[in-house]
Amino acid sequence: MSTPDGYAKLARLMGAEPETALFRRFGSLTMINLLRLQAELQDLEQQLEEAREEDTKISDGIRNKYVHDFRLMRDEAEEGDSIQHDLLLDIGRKLEEYHTALDKALRISSATVPTRREIKFLQTWLKRPSMGNNFLNSPEDAIWSDENVNDLISVRASGSDDDVFTSFLNGSLLSLYHRIWGERHGRNQSGLLGTNIRRYNDSHIFKLSKIISTTLSSLLPTLAILVLFFVKRMLLRIGLVIVFTAIFSFTLSVTTEARKVDIFSATAAFAAVEVVFVGSTAANNTA
Repeated sequence: MSTPDGYAKLARLMGAEPETALFRRFGSLTMINLLRLQAELQDLEQQLEEAREEDTKISDGIRNKYVHDFRLMRDEAEEGDSIQHDLLLDIGRKLEEYHTALDKALRISSATVPTRREIKFLQTWLKRPSMGNNFLNSPEDAIWSDENVNDLISVRASGSDDDVFTSFLNGSLLSLYHRIWGERHGRNQSGLLGTNIRRYNDSHIFKLSKIISTTLSSLLPTLAILVLFFVKRMLLRIGLVIVFTAIFSFTLSVTTEARKVDIFSATAAFAAVEVVFVGSTAANNTA
C-alpha cells in the first residue's frame, strides 16, 4: 500500500489522533447567513402584514374572511386570489431554513475549543517536510493559519475533568515538563505523527489531576484544624479561619467543575467546622 500524501495523509492523522482534528467553524459566514435569512423573514413578515391589512379593508367579497378561515384562503389560492397564502408558504420554507441554520450555529458555538498546544502542533505538522510537507495551496493554506485560530473548533469531546487545574496541568505545565525532561528522554514517534514527537496520554494526566485534587481536599480541612490548635490568640485564629476558608473555596473552584451553589455549600460547611472548633477550644481554655 502506498504512503498517503496531502489531504489523504492529513485525514489519516485526524482519524488516528482526534486532538488534531481541527476545523474552521466559519463563524462570520455563519452569522452573515443567519442575518440574511433573518432580513428576508423580516421582509416577508412585513409583506404579510400589508397583505392582511389590504384584505381586511375589502368590504365585499371573501378576501376579508381570510383572517378567520385558512381553508378558504387555501381554496382561493388555487384560483390565484390569495397573496396571504402564497406569502405564508414562502415564510414556512424560509423559517425551516432559518431554524435549521440557527440550530447548527448553536451547536457549533458550544463545540469544543482546541487548546493552543493542539493548534500549534497541527500548524507544525503541516509545515514540516517529514509530515505534511506544506502541501496546502492558496487560499486553503489560510485555514489553519494564525489569523483563523479563534475560528477553529475540535471534533474531540470535551473532557469531563476539564477544570481549570486539569487544563493547566495538560497545557502550560505539560509544555514545561516536555521542555525540561520529556523532549530529551521521551521515545520518538514515527509514522503519521512524525519523528521527534512525544505523545502524552490524556488519561494519565486526568488521573494525576484527580489524585492531586482529592489529596488537597483531604489535607486542607485537617491542616486548618492543626494550625488552629496551636494558635492561642483569638484574633489571629479568626484571621486564619478567613484565610483557610478562602483557600478552600479557591481550591474547589480551580480543581473541580462543581457548581457555584455546591462550592458555596461546601465552603459554608467548612467554615462552620472551623468556627465550632475555635469556639470549643476557646471554651476549654477558659475553663
